[in-house]
Amino acid sequence: MDQKRPLQSSRHTSSRHGVQRVLHLLEQRGFLLREVDVRLPADGLSHGLRLDCLMSREERSFAVEVKVARAFADWVFHWMARPILALQAAHRLKRWEPMLAIYVDAIDPRIVRRFKGQIALYAPNLWWVVADAHGSVVAHLPSGDEEAIGDLHSPRPGYASATLSFGDLDQWLLKVLLFARPQAVGWGGPRGPIRNLAQLATLAAVSPPLVYRWAAAMERRGYLAKRMGRVPVLVNLDALLAEWRGRYRVSDNTPILCNSVFGEHADASFGDAFLNRLRHLSDSAPPCALTGHQACRLYSLKHSDARSIHLYYAGEPSVLMDALQLVPSDNPVAPVVLLQPRHRRSVFGGVSRVEDVPVCDILQVYLDLYHLPDRGREQADFVHERILGPLIRSAVELLDGI
Repeated sequence: MDQKRPLQSSRHTSSRHGVQRVLHLLEQRGFLLREVDVRLPADGLSHGLRLDCLMSREERSFAVEVKVARAFADWVFHWMARPILALQAAHRLKRWEPMLAIYVDAIDPRIVRRFKGQIALYAPNLWWVVADAHGSVVAHLPSGDEEAIGDLHSPRPGYASATLSFGDLDQWLLKVLLFARPQAVGWGGPRGPIRNLAQLATLAAVSPPLVYRWAAAMERRGYLAKRMGRVPVLVNLDALLAEWRGRYRVSDNTPILCNSVFGEHADASFGDAFLNRLRHLSDSAPPCALTGHQACRLYSLKHSDARSIHLYYAGEPSVLMDALQLVPSDNPVAPVVLLQPRHRRSVFGGVSRVEDVPVCDILQVYLDLYHLPDRGREQADFVHERILGPLIRSAVELLDGI
């Protein structure tokens, strides 16, 4: 695929500068340009389906349509209808995730609010970003939501820092900052010293501008305190964890309820057999990671007798279901729940192998447990008391470690 051929903007846009500015903004957020002027064959269409470009991020593919306009006004959403339909068609044909990118002279916050409402109603599965010539950005992206809008009434619009959305990027950076120290347990992600934000960016494999934006948002929310010449110190972690619990539910992920193909009951022997199958998955099986009650069992933190099994996966679920001898179920209390993560990097970035089973990091396990109906909060409190609380306290006390 040709990454160097310039994007031809005449079909949908009037400003190549705006197009290149939007693509650069996406590249800063971890997206890689794979192909421009993409064409897909479609029955009944002589020229097929045409898209501005194809981008990728963390093994996911995104069909992208770029639009440039002088103003961001109420009529913009109606102007977006055709590219949104094209993106939805690409999703049906190739399973590419749809993304709409818009570049305007200036962003009006009032129009942004209405635009968000229209997208939520008519295209809830659409990723999108709106940027302007003054550096303002409003976005709903896999890396997290952003809203940084300058003051339209000022002769020189300022740049407001991004809000803390607890999206994939926010969660990932928090975890790396908490657990990258060598002595932290329950963590399979990157480890190393973090004495400034540049080191955090390198260790987390996130572009520095995104880390600086995140740190500024954390500081304004009262979760980071500045230190001269060094990375800000985490503060108010109890409040931070409480907000995280309040914003997140394991049900935010896309579930597939499953029964055993042999109709086995969810007793202790079924759990043992399931873990054994996890240990012997072939190299071709999709990535997966255990969470919830069964992860606590492997971490030697078993407190309740709950037997539900929660397993994150990536890729094609049917391959994993065959390997684990599972079939879909309509039973709301099915013994196994496969979860396609909403925040993939945050979920899979800290996975470790415990007793040769892939298991989520201890914070992810805690968050997933907290709202489970089968004694989940009780088990989560036990995890916090035994391991998570001491880990968080030591992260605050060992300032040189973060």
